[in-house]
Amino acid sequence: MKSRSPAALVLPATLWLAASWAWPLLLVFSMSFRTMDQITFELGGFTLKHFQTVLTDEFYLDSLLRSIRIATLVTLLSAFFGYPVALHIAQTQSQRARAAYTLVLLIPIMISLVVTAFAWILILGPSGFINRSLDFLGLVKEPLQFLNSEAGVIAVLVYSFGPYMIINICTAIDKIDPAVVRAAQLHGASSWQVFRRIVLPLSFPGILSGGLIVFSLSAAAFVTPYVIGGNRVKVIPLQIYNAAVTTFDWPMAATLSILLLVISIALTTFVGRYTERRFAAWLRGA
Repeated sequence: MKSRSPAALVLPATLWLAASWAWPLLLVFSMSFRTMDQITFELGGFTLKHFQTVLTDEFYLDSLLRSIRIATLVTLLSAFFGYPVALHIAQTQSQRARAAYTLVLLIPIMISLVVTAFAWILILGPSGFINRSLDFLGLVKEPLQFLNSEAGVIAVLVYSFGPYMIINICTAIDKIDPAVVRAAQLHGASSWQVFRRIVLPLSFPGILSGGLIVFSLSAAAFVTPYVIGGNRVKVIPLQIYNAAVTTFDWPMAATLSILLLVISIALTTFVGRYTERRFAAWLRGA
């Protein structure tokens, strides 16, 4: 092993990634610039009309903005609801309790998204658990419409991808030196001051890394918008599916795929770098 160069050690993984990820992506990128006969499925010459159509058609622009909006809301809600959970898990001393919490967090990840989405139909439906509970409490006169709506899609996405946020935040909190917290307490800092000026700033990298993961997964989610949204919540993954399977417009599906990939990478890179600079200034101020 010592005689082998690092390049030789990473060569198998590099070849595998090139064959299973880079090459198919390159084919999709190439197809987005080609015309296609939808009868013979033969590819034609070079064209930019697919990108022009997507970037000028209000229907596709609305789907793109909706995808970004949903992914952003899912990320913010995952951080808002996930941080207290991560803080509680990180402060739990019992290893059995932490193992139980971890198992509960992994359930949405381990179960198929298809199974999860159909289970949520029973919860969010007109006669589901939530509407029955609200009706029993006398809070609503008619069932609320969670299915075929953005609210239902966002709720299920938060449930499905929120654990990634919680795990990342919990890991960041675990890395905080207890001596720093103890020193602040000895100097008279209150619990709120310790949290605001020590725990929250030092755990912010976990929020950032978890947010990037949740945003990327939510922007590319297909099963949840299709099942919960009933094909009425128009997002880019659904448009890719319709173009590839329904209308057999593979170049358009490739174009939408490339645009979604580029926009997701651009947004996450920009937000990551901007937030890191702001975090550094915040940490100095804290």
